[in-house]
Amino acid sequence: MSISRRNFFKLTGITTALLAIGGIGFINQPKIGRSPKDDELTKILKSPHYVNGEFQNLEPTSVLVNKDNYYNGIKEILFPTKGVTIPKENIPTQKTDLNALNPKENLLVWFGHSSFYLQIDGIKILVDPVFSDYASPLFFINKAFAGTNIYTANDMPDIDILIISHDHWDHLDYATVMSLKHKIKHIVCPLGVSSHFYHWGFNPDIIHDEDWYNEIKLSDNLKIHILPSRHFSGRFFR
Repeated sequence: MSISRRNFFKLTGITTALLAIGGIGFINQPKIGRSPKDDELTKILKSPHYVNGEFQNLEPTSVLVNKDNYYNGIKEILFPTKGVTIPKENIPTQKTDLNALNPKENLLVWFGHSSFYLQIDGIKILVDPVFSDYASPLFFINKAFAGTNIYTANDMPDIDILIISHDHWDHLDYATVMSLKHKIKHIVCPLGVSSHFYHWGFNPDIIHDEDWYNEIKLSDNLKIHILPSRHFSGRFFR
């Protein structure tokens, strides 16, 4: 069977259109979040750290530590090597019943990477929770190491403060925060990250964001200070 040039270009055009529609559908998924707009954007534009359309580190910082190994780095992310990128054995973990803890005891429970639970003077704080099997918009990239995914959102008590350091997928997990939505009393995050929570339908009254070197006062005896780190952010190409 042969295909004429006209039919070939017709099929190619249909394929391109379908891919474009699929791509638009993908980037418009709720889990991608959204960029700041309106009052959120106005607040960002006033920041001295927002220059030429993006936030700037206090010191010039390359996203890639070693540009010479860029393609090797991407290869290890997409096709990780067992025993190199991925541990050969399950990570040894111990699951704590968080609901059974003494609420007046000061403590920290680490879940792996940057996810942890704190109790400070009776205040329950959850930082960068990621309880999904993949820290990625795609199911086959950045899979949790075996043994590290023993907690779920259902294991969490009511949370006084959810702290999100930045919006990478291994720090801000859509499925996790949506499952915790009814348990969260306050959200604290840096400028720009709050836009995702507005987009996801969280109560605007509980969302608190600030620029570096500012503080957020949640009560007479609780202030959270926003301090700089040397990193970058983004949930898609930007």
